[in-house]
Amino acid sequence: MANITIEGRIATHDAKPFRGRIDIDEKTGLISSVAQAAKRGGRPAAHVYGDECLIFAGFGDVHIHAREDDTGKQNYKEEYATAANAALGGGVVHVCAMPNTPNPVVGKSQFAWHRSRVGTLRHAVSILNYVGIDAKTKPLGKPGEHMYKLYFGKSVGTLTVTYAGELDEILSRYKGHNISFHVEYEPIVQAHAHGKTHTERRPAECVNEGLRLLLPLIEKHGIRAKLCHWSTGGESFEMIAEYRARGCDIVLEVSPLHLLFDTSMTDQDPSLWLKIQMNPAVQSPEHRRALIRALKEGFIQFLATDHAPHTVEEKHSAFAKFRQPEHARALKGMRVHAMGNKELAEAVRAKDEALFLETCCENNQSGAPWLDTYGLVCAWLINEHGFTPQEVARAAAFNPGRFVNAHLKRQFPRTNFGKGFGEVKKGFMGSLTVLNVKKKTRITRDMLKTKVGWSALEGRIMPGAVEAVFIRGKR
Repeated sequence: MANITIEGRIATHDAKPFRGRIDIDEKTGLISSVAQAAKRGGRPAAHVYGDECLIFAGFGDVHIHAREDDTGKQNYKEEYATAANAALGGGVVHVCAMPNTPNPVVGKSQFAWHRSRVGTLRHAVSILNYVGIDAKTKPLGKPGEHMYKLYFGKSVGTLTVTYAGELDEILSRYKGHNISFHVEYEPIVQAHAHGKTHTERRPAECVNEGLRLLLPLIEKHGIRAKLCHWSTGGESFEMIAEYRARGCDIVLEVSPLHLLFDTSMTDQDPSLWLKIQMNPAVQSPEHRRALIRALKEGFIQFLATDHAPHTVEEKHSAFAKFRQPEHARALKGMRVHAMGNKELAEAVRAKDEALFLETCCENNQSGAPWLDTYGLVCAWLINEHGFTPQEVARAAAFNPGRFVNAHLKRQFPRTNFGKGFGEVKKGFMGSLTVLNVKKKTRITRDMLKTKVGWSALEGRIMPGAVEAVFIRGKR
């Protein structure tokens, strides 16, 4: 049996890093052995990494938007192939795609189309699919067979449940199922529609009230719940802790955007909204610090990007108003109808900085691409916030692996994943992420693989680098 051998500091969720050797079976792509480097003889390792690097089980992102579906309407933003390429660049080896595409993934026919498309693609990154829930849907199988997503509050797309009454009726059909929730109470969002900034339009209150209504229903119907892209600490954490203590199965995601940005930054530079507007919105520095602490301590289980590609033009959509006669006066003498949104923004800025910044705060398209920078965010957590390698391994590899492993056989019926993703142990996938925690990376547009070609971190120097990614032992 031929093996590929990788040597270096191995980082796992349950032990301090140790210098070891990983043998991966070339035929199966599964790990055949892991041992301390000093205790192994034989031929030299094919790949050797110094102590500046950490070798993790391949990172997984349980919340992305790939945009592609049978309509092709949003393929200009992202496709499965470009999302998977961005994932590889960020050190991510498996992803889970959300169902709110133009033709939502809510039934067997839509789900079959996406699984066929992923199968045809045969990309090195393993892509799994969620199934959407709305007022008309029913489970596609028994509890545990599928990953579901329910939007309790409107975001991007048509899948929305607005009121607790209809939510109760819907969840009664999904007793015991795995459901990921977007939580923002829509009536509060609507009541704040005229807020100056996105945070004022989507305050912490809309998340907390949505949670207050949702938690009793999770308990009532025995839902295995994952709360997506969590944005608030304090009161919401207290409610979640209470229901966990009562036996409810509730886990949490946090996005890089909510870990890296807060309202003190947008107050200082309102133009940041053009990059970081997201549903739910960023909140105060106190909330951001609480999220970082909760991820470190394990109260939050997943680092999940909510990779949501929108074009630069879409992110500047508020500037489209300057084509209208009542606003075009600000750009008198310019051919505003021939200008794109970004070009309009640049023209407004040149004429009137205050008006530009004011418009930046208006409602643009929510969402940002993050897959390209996943590994860099992990290195940032280690270097800037004192995360141990174990804590990063737990949130970026082990927990995502456990989440997807139960669905691999159903979504990839002809593929051998062994024991799956998430651990550097015999029988698990020989898919690994190597982080260099000493090297720095300046994020530039030419390094990005996402189809929309931009990043909220563009120009920023991050304290780390993705040194290598292995898929089934192949670099």
